[in-house]
Amino acid sequence: MKKSIIQKILILVLVATTFLVTFYLYQQGEITLLPSKKEKVVNNNLAAQIPISGKEYKLSYKDKIDSTFDIANFENDEDWYGDGGFDYSTFLEGESSLFLTSLNGRKATITLKKNFDIENVLNFKFLVYLAGDPNDIEELNLVFTGQNINYRFSIRDLVKGWNFLILPKDKFSVFTPQSDEQTTSGKIMVELISRPKARTIVSLDSLWAEKEKDYLKDWDSNSEKFLSLKRNENSVGLLALGLYGNRAILSKGSAKDYTFQAKFNSPKRGKFGLFLRGDYESGYGYYLMMDGADTNTWQIYKYGLFDEKTQTLNLAKGEVSNFKMEKNRSYWLKAELKGPRLIFYLSVDGQEFIKLGETNDTSFTSGGVGFVISGSGMVLVDEVVFFQ
Repeated sequence: MKKSIIQKILILVLVATTFLVTFYLYQQGEITLLPSKKEKVVNNNLAAQIPISGKEYKLSYKDKIDSTFDIANFENDEDWYGDGGFDYSTFLEGESSLFLTSLNGRKATITLKKNFDIENVLNFKFLVYLAGDPNDIEELNLVFTGQNINYRFSIRDLVKGWNFLILPKDKFSVFTPQSDEQTTSGKIMVELISRPKARTIVSLDSLWAEKEKDYLKDWDSNSEKFLSLKRNENSVGLLALGLYGNRAILSKGSAKDYTFQAKFNSPKRGKFGLFLRGDYESGYGYYLMMDGADTNTWQIYKYGLFDEKTQTLNLAKGEVSNFKMEKNRSYWLKAELKGPRLIFYLSVDGQEFIKLGETNDTSFTSGGVGFVISGSGMVLVDEVVFFQ
């Protein structure tokens, strides 16, 4: 009888010890418990990705300062003259756009005197808002004139609402200006002509140039128009523009356990953050997000196939006391992933990080490493660091 009791006690001790060891390993991320059938994510794209082989990977765009330059921001501190006016309600960056109106075939033109070298430019990028029917436009031209510069691009295929135009330099036509148009100083002009018996309005927000596109090889995104090189005063970054796509991952491949961080600077309100163990095509994965300028809140959520339907599920959220994010100021976001643990950090200088929050989840065990923005927002990204 006494021997039987001792055996039962030993069995209970062994079971308890096994449970405690298993729980400790789970918390440390050394083992992963299988999710329930209802939360199983079926994502063949992730399974087909090539693992990132390197232990450390860094990207910085500061050496590309000469690869892009702003031509016009269409703000009221620029000396535009002609038929346009400033619009303080329809714009994506800055404080305004500049609008042109053409009625019944009348030509409307705005002009800015500015000298710049376009010899090595590859693409011009242009933000244009169309208020009405695209069929009401007869012509919309972007014109550069000056000493040895006489280029015209006829803009086609606009849609109603915001348009992000990529205008290759080799698609511009070269023309000989009339004698009264000849000048040794550079000029930028935008010409708008409506069709007869029609009225059309366009708003112009930002125009810049790129001298290369090699930066795109480092990223896979869900839109070819999502990423650009863009200056930010005396620095340069990777501009993520949410008019078409909203997420990008490192083209190096997928990863499981790692630390990932990046520097963000947002010129407007809107959510942005890290996209982890994700698939850039389907959007399945983890999202560690800041709610953007004028807020102090954050959230962690996952998007995928759960409970037999595609949905977003919140995992954690919170706020930072005595703090509010600002536009046009740099912030660093960092995540640490190990097994089911996801930990989210924030820094205002890239050195000292505060822990925002963490969660445990087993839905995604591996996937792409990148970033995401919401809606039609925009954010500049730099100083990307990945190590495992």
